[in-house]
Amino acid sequence: MPLDESEQSPVGLELLAEPSVLVVEDDHDVALTYCRFLDKSGMKTRWARTGAEALKLKDSFQPDVALVDLGLPDVDGGGLIPLLTPDCGVIVVSGRGEEVERVVGLEKGADDYITKPVAMREMLARIRAVHRRRARPAAPTSEPVRVTLGAVRVDLRRRLVTGRDNSPIHLTGAVFVALVALIMAAPQPVSRDRLCKLALRRQFHAEDRGVDQLVLNLRRKLFDDDSAHSVIVSVRGAGYAITIDRELLLASA
Repeated sequence: MPLDESEQSPVGLELLAEPSVLVVEDDHDVALTYCRFLDKSGMKTRWARTGAEALKLKDSFQPDVALVDLGLPDVDGGGLIPLLTPDCGVIVVSGRGEEVERVVGLEKGADDYITKPVAMREMLARIRAVHRRRARPAAPTSEPVRVTLGAVRVDLRRRLVTGRDNSPIHLTGAVFVALVALIMAAPQPVSRDRLCKLALRRQFHAEDRGVDQLVLNLRRKLFDDDSAHSVIVSVRGAGYAITIDRELLLASA
């Protein structure tokens, strides 16, 4: 499944899916505008009106990036920054445009600072940039670039999957993200909840068969009937796993 050169990014599972975003903003209309735009852009969003709500959602929603307004009704948004940064990127979005405010926000640990009124496409680009910086491995060369699964070769950097005789295998974006998630975790299982969040960009529910359908499509695309269930296995109560150790996957490429 080749992509345009402009869409290629450093290898790393977190860079394959759009980030989830927590919008911390007391103005309902402003928050709704942000959330609607980011949702249409493929991101998953939650809204917190107060600092207290933001801290609760930080644990339950586990965002990749938080947009934080400084003028919250219960706390100063600046005091919220160091409570969020250990777990997610933080971008201050505030009407306070003075240089001292920007400096203070960045010194408290914010990754970026945007002054209102916000240019929505610029905000989108800044969110993705912060997500890339935080998700990028410290040593990119330690991540696998190409792996082999039997007759199938996967080039993670180019997002290209080939079969016998180097014939291309075309995968949807969601199926490819699921494949990379399984490769990066091999031989440990990846839960249905995590596969659902990464590949389908939604919360998993017990009756949701979307992940099972993804894995079914992956098996059909990559393997013949005899080997499909032996390479990608269902682990009771834990999700799905590739049975080959990750180091062997890399070594065999």
